Amino acid sequence: MKKCIRILALTLAVLFVLCSCQSEQPEIVPDYNPSMDGGDLDGLELVWGFSMSRYAEGVDNIFGYIPGTMFADQALERKKAVEADLNCVITMDNDSSSYVIGDRLNASLASGSRLYDLATCDSSILRDLVRGSGYFIGLSSLIDVKNTEKWGTPSMLQMMLWKDDLYGVVPFAWPDLLYSTTGHVFAVNETLVSQLGQSDPREFVENLTWDWDKLEELLEAYTYQDAGRTIYGMQCHDAYFAMNMFLSNGVAFSAYEDGNVVCGAYTDAGRVALERAREIYNNTCADYIYPDANPGDGKYISNGDVVMEVMWHGGLIGSTESLMYIMDNIGVLPFPQGPNATPGVYASYYEQIAYTTSIPVNTVDSQAAALVLDAMFEPFEGLETKDDIADYLTEQVFFDKRDAEIFLKTIANTEYGFFWEGGRGVIESAVSGNDNVSTLLESQESIYDQLVEDYLANHYAGRVAVYGE
Repeated sequence: MKKCIRILALTLAVLFVLCSCQSEQPEIVPDYNPSMDGGDLDGLELVWGFSMSRYAEGVDNIFGYIPGTMFADQALERKKAVEADLNCVITMDNDSSSYVIGDRLNASLASGSRLYDLATCDSSILRDLVRGSGYFIGLSSLIDVKNTEKWGTPSMLQMMLWKDDLYGVVPFAWPDLLYSTTGHVFAVNETLVSQLGQSDPREFVENLTWDWDKLEELLEAYTYQDAGRTIYGMQCHDAYFAMNMFLSNGVAFSAYEDGNVVCGAYTDAGRVALERAREIYNNTCADYIYPDANPGDGKYISNGDVVMEVMWHGGLIGSTESLMYIMDNIGVLPFPQGPNATPGVYASYYEQIAYTTSIPVNTVDSQAAALVLDAMFEPFEGLETKDDIADYLTEQVFFDKRDAEIFLKTIANTEYGFFWEGGRGVIESAVSGNDNVSTLLESQESIYDQLVEDYLANHYAGRVAVYGE
């Protein structure tokens, strides 16, 4: 077991810091150097509603961190420094549930009464308050939202972009806060791979031969009999497989095409990806895939049922009960690439992001709240650079530097899959349903047209307004 006493203060948010700058999105980092010397707030009290979230270990935590850890201590010190430098008081109103924070926030905004000056919870909760309600303040004029290393890429903030502005950000420069449904990657039992006489599969990523054909080859090679028991090449939730195969062909869930927003499933590359996903999962490799299609969070690989398991990131490194903390010699692989993908650019998707922060319209002072937000989420001491974070990850979390690199590159190209709006349905059904892909796409076209009209067009309009074409 690798370093179980290591501080549980580094996972996805750290990763996002590094990933945001590796993204294929144009990296926009203007000449901007935020400072806590932004003004004297004359003792102003700001109330921060903060969901400690289901992703943290236990309710009792500090800015999402477990008390007694290095990052919890640094978060407390940062709060004290911000209060001193800006001459303000930050009052934390914590709750373990994003839903509770969201309900309280919604009630206060609907009644016009001030409750929170800043609110942090799951993006899936906040997005409903962004659309059409006017409940949050646009952030692009208050903080440097184009600093992708601090706040994330446009794709990672897609849920909070709406019509003309960005209404929520994520502290990508802070480690450990994003135990969200962001993912996915393959966890690989490297010990079993070696025992089978197979080469290290990370080599396929290094030499750019990690493609769909290679996946089929490995699934067969990794399936074997052990004392009458079948050990399968892979376990993967069918929806995870469909979505990631889709994105692995260089297809975005949605994009501009000839001036219109279109769903990627209805592009040639999208159809190719869905057809191949269906073929691999249900036909050519069906005998090499563990028959339970439910999300496993590492239980199949830890039980010795499979050589590879596709996992969301929280299940991989999200807590001391995650796979990296309970098993030795686990490697990481991205999803293999299809023929339309850019070589070496690996992608995945997210369903929501924890610890998204917005400023309600009835805050006592929007500029003061923005100053506090900006100053609070500056990088921690010792983790100011991408290299600092990469070194920490390699030393404390993963077993091989290549694992950290693969993990980070995958997250760098993560985008929102419109799960909560029903957008994943047609893609998921390409693997789990009975209709062929062409029939399925035809049957769902009106649903996707409505999705574009209700959501995608407005989200993309906000993206263009903030980040440009």
